[in-house]
Amino acid sequence: MISQKCQIPSKRLDLQGIRGIAIIVVLGFHFYPEVFPNGYLGVDQFFVLSGFLMCMLLKRAENQSPYSLVTIFYSRRFKRILPLYLLIILISMICLYKFFPDTAIESNQKSAVQALLFMSNRPKTVHEDYFSQLALAVDIFTHTWSLSVEIQFYFLVPLIFLISKWIPKKNQYEYYAIIGLLTFRCFLIQFSGCLSYIFSFCSPDSTAFNSVFARIWQFLIGMVVYTALWNIEDQNKQFKNRVVRKIDDNNRLNSSYVSYFSLAALLFITAFPYTLKASIVRPLVTVGTGCLMLISEDNVMLSNKVLTYIGDISYSLYLIHWPIYAYWKLTYDGEQYLLFMTLVTSIALAILVFETFEKWYLKLSSTSTAMLIAILFVSSIIVIKKDEISNSIDSFGKNISSLDNVTSDMTVDDATKKNYQWNINDVANLIAPSCEYETVRSIPMGWCRHKDLKPSGKYKIAMIGNSWTANHASLVYQECGYQANSILQGSFGYCEVLYPTTLRPHCHARFIDYEQRIRSEKPDYAFVLARYFSVGSPAPKNVTSFDDDPFYQVMKEQTLKLLSSIKHKMYILDAFPSINDLGISQIAPMLKDGTDRVVIDKFLLKTKEYQKDEESYQMARKRYAQLVKDCNGRCVLIDYAEKFYNATTGTYRLFDEKGFTYFTSGTHLSPHGVEHVRNVWTDICAKL
Repeated sequence: MISQKCQIPSKRLDLQGIRGIAIIVVLGFHFYPEVFPNGYLGVDQFFVLSGFLMCMLLKRAENQSPYSLVTIFYSRRFKRILPLYLLIILISMICLYKFFPDTAIESNQKSAVQALLFMSNRPKTVHEDYFSQLALAVDIFTHTWSLSVEIQFYFLVPLIFLISKWIPKKNQYEYYAIIGLLTFRCFLIQFSGCLSYIFSFCSPDSTAFNSVFARIWQFLIGMVVYTALWNIEDQNKQFKNRVVRKIDDNNRLNSSYVSYFSLAALLFITAFPYTLKASIVRPLVTVGTGCLMLISEDNVMLSNKVLTYIGDISYSLYLIHWPIYAYWKLTYDGEQYLLFMTLVTSIALAILVFETFEKWYLKLSSTSTAMLIAILFVSSIIVIKKDEISNSIDSFGKNISSLDNVTSDMTVDDATKKNYQWNINDVANLIAPSCEYETVRSIPMGWCRHKDLKPSGKYKIAMIGNSWTANHASLVYQECGYQANSILQGSFGYCEVLYPTTLRPHCHARFIDYEQRIRSEKPDYAFVLARYFSVGSPAPKNVTSFDDDPFYQVMKEQTLKLLSSIKHKMYILDAFPSINDLGISQIAPMLKDGTDRVVIDKFLLKTKEYQKDEESYQMARKRYAQLVKDCNGRCVLIDYAEKFYNATTGTYRLFDEKGFTYFTSGTHLSPHGVEHVRNVWTDICAKL
């Protein structure tokens, strides 16, 4: 039975207004981060509002048995959250397969599983930092981290509340405040003794942002607000009148003016056009939101129909907007008109979903809701895992040992399927099963050492470079492993070995790291396997000699440093033309439609900046060729151009006769491409 001691409204319009403001600033941060750089603070406001709601649900069931209290709490919260959440995951995955680039599929299949299990806020690698993911917008489930935090707190809050029942009611809000400050990091994170609040500011940024333990104090502020309202003495008068009297007695201020001032201050901070220090504004906004909730019940601005309706649709809008934005980012980045239309579309869809699905399922019985949740959950798993299921069916009863699993009896239709699989598994195929990685969280990048080499091997081998090194790892291991007693692998995305890639600032440190590791390893042979970027940069004006070319001089200096630590020879992968990566998925369909192969050849190499790419390609090859001359016979170029160049047509052929592609949309060699160049490595390894 619901307690009658306090009749705080279940849906205060002003709180819906605060919710509306929170979603508006979050949308501003996601769609126009340069205008609303502090809009992420809207999520902090959501956490305070959630704490308020949790406390309300628990307070209303406090006279129930502990089992009933917990059951009621979970059933109500899961009924509110799960159906729409699961539906958006399901629809997002269907749209991912239908509309998004193939290269976005594999990573999103993984993130969808994490979202499904409410683990999107797991510890992040440097490359998975929340703000980095926002900038890239590749992960369509990046935004689900906040729901993961909230669900994880659900498993803590009933215990916190049940303990509070032993505390005198007039002191309960103090109890929540103390819990927020005294949740020791030593109990939560490696016994370091940091308080929950302090934990959020003394932890690494990604940990502090994503960890539920760094957010407890924000939920508890919402709980303190509700408890403060619950415990005010005169239960029969409206809350505003009580507060006005107290404020008049103490400070002679009118609460309505204070609420408008507080609202203005919060709007000023969250909508401020310049980045503010998070360690200062986050506690200000969190505590300020809690204080505003205490005195804002009759705030006309917060209670207006437009703002409260935005608050009503905020859950739908939060879930829907990010996948739509990610699609814009991946396909139409830079088109500002389409960005605005993306925002409008997100709002329109949120209204549609709220008025139809959301209002419908909230009226269902508990049994019907449970069935709906089960159906959506199972459907989501099937859709997420559809490629694995399809691959298992296709490979049943077959015994294929090559890396590409291509057989002679396959058709163009098989090529369509295989090309798709290689594209979506591009990152997964960079992981070398034989390699023991030094840092697990960096996989497939980072340093690793290959295991299970033959005892008869006599050479120390090192292969270093960007993701193309990982792309070649299994091939080099298979072809050179019998010759080696040690194979060291160092692979870092975008980072070239012979010049610090200018488009990625972190590559300067890797440039130094490559040389230091080779100096420490002292290999007999080294393979420099890197897709070119900066080594193809145009020479400065009026520079006509490599002696005056600053790019080449850096390359030469680095090469000589590496050679001083290499006993025999260094093999360098020569430059290869830039590829129209978005055209890879079109190869088999175009071939099936009868498109001339030469037309497809030209289509695959016709990038957005074809002329610039061609000049860069030629410059990179010239510099590599000069390096070989300056190496005194100790450098050998690995040139794939001859493997792919069709002398008859005068074009590069990036696919076979049936349409199986040699490259992925991630511009790596596909497994079929790896098999295509295998004989190159058979010859290299045999001559060591």
